[in-house]
Amino acid sequence: MAKMDEIMEVLTQEIVGFNNSIGKLEELSERFNKQKIQTDTTRLESLLEDFFNAQKGTLTSYEKRTEEVLKKIEKSRWTPKWEVALLYIYLSINTIAFGYLGYYFINYELKIQDAVKEARVEGFGRARQYFNDHPIIYKDFERWAKRQDSVPNQM
Repeated sequence: MAKMDEIMEVLTQEIVGFNNSIGKLEELSERFNKQKIQTDTTRLESLLEDFFNAQKGTLTSYEKRTEEVLKKIEKSRWTPKWEVALLYIYLSINTIAFGYLGYYFINYELKIQDAVKEARVEGFGRARQYFNDHPIIYKDFERWAKRQDSVPNQM
């Protein structure tokens, strides 16, 4: 029985310890429920503000660099604008001149062809009149033309 008393004593001590622990937990639970948690975002806001300011600074820096690069590119063209305009004017004048010369040459050739046709018609008209006036010469001409056609060209 002595062992039973000892076990009972240990058990009562454990129960008392358990009750004490429960009491402490209840007290901590009440304190926890009464305590209000306040969120303080000022530190986070200041960090975000600093970050945004740094981003703005970086962005403006990039924009300035981009503008500088574009200005340098604009200045470093191979040919100035006035040279390009001069080249276009030169090419336009050449195109107009060659167009006019081509038109003039074609018309000149047509005029020459027309003059040759008129001369042939006029020459044939005079020759025909001459041959009509002199039939003996016309017969001699026909014989001569036949001989010219029958003899091979010896050049």
